[in-house]
Amino acid sequence: MTTRFPLPVTMRGPIAAATALMLAVTPASAHAQQGPPGGQMQLPPGASGGPPPGAPTGPVLTEAQKIVAALPPPGPGLIPPRPPLPADAVMPSADPRDLQGTWVNNQPLQFRSQRDMYGALAPYTMAGAKVLSRRVMSLKAGKPFINASAICRPPGPQWQRDLNFPFSIVQDKDHVEVLFEEYHGRWYISLDPQGVPLPTQKQYMGRSVGHWDGGTLVVETTDFKQPIWLDVDGTPLSANGKLIQRMRKVSDAGRVPFLEVVTTIVDPTYYTAPWSIVRTFGWAPHQAVFAEYNCEEQVGDPSVSADAGLVPEPQD
Repeated sequence: MTTRFPLPVTMRGPIAAATALMLAVTPASAHAQQGPPGGQMQLPPGASGGPPPGAPTGPVLTEAQKIVAALPPPGPGLIPPRPPLPADAVMPSADPRDLQGTWVNNQPLQFRSQRDMYGALAPYTMAGAKVLSRRVMSLKAGKPFINASAICRPPGPQWQRDLNFPFSIVQDKDHVEVLFEEYHGRWYISLDPQGVPLPTQKQYMGRSVGHWDGGTLVVETTDFKQPIWLDVDGTPLSANGKLIQRMRKVSDAGRVPFLEVVTTIVDPTYYTAPWSIVRTFGWAPHQAVFAEYNCEEQVGDPSVSADAGLVPEPQD
């Protein structure tokens, strides 16, 4: 499996400006913090060193979060080269409710979604911390667990979108379909579950019902056929968990719009509260013709191990 994706161009300007400002004020700030000669800071009468009583000392981790924080850090995501957008490329529709076209992850792959979109550690239950810990440690020990991706099963919409393969969105008034190059997967979203019945049997990708909130498509995905991994390291979602995905096109100050997906994870089995992550996807109409995806390179090919070197995961 390869890993890909670039930081949105719009983030570079603010980051560069903030960095320049920080460098400009560093000498004065450093001088102000040096203190008086001899290194002894003069305190007001009756004052003592350290923060005042009751002052916050930073976030307090739960026992479950401490388990996760002690795990080996996730691998670094890579930003691979991608073919540039042709000068004559077709642009996305100006209609905010028309998401059709081909998109591809434009950020470094997140091997482990352990923090929310605001930087806070995910609110694991002890059960969630235990599952993630054993998956990370099994990988570190060289005996990774069998998962959907390794045996050519749909890994769920979150992991499927995150990986470094393009996907195309097609839609009609009553449904949206997301078609992926990887696994040749399909994510079906009903916009009218009464007129367009959902599958009667549970799906690996879950059952997804969507509605429009202004220019944002809000999709609720539930009823997974089995527990899924949200990412490569195995951030867990139970079979009874729910994903709420808010998808919209973002106009980038006159540049080519990108697709933003904010996913809220709701799963009392593994998390004490809902938490959200965000991903962005670049416009890639020149990648609309998908390459052949040969999953038999991993499973069923007599020249390789039938289990791809993975071992069964213990069941709770």
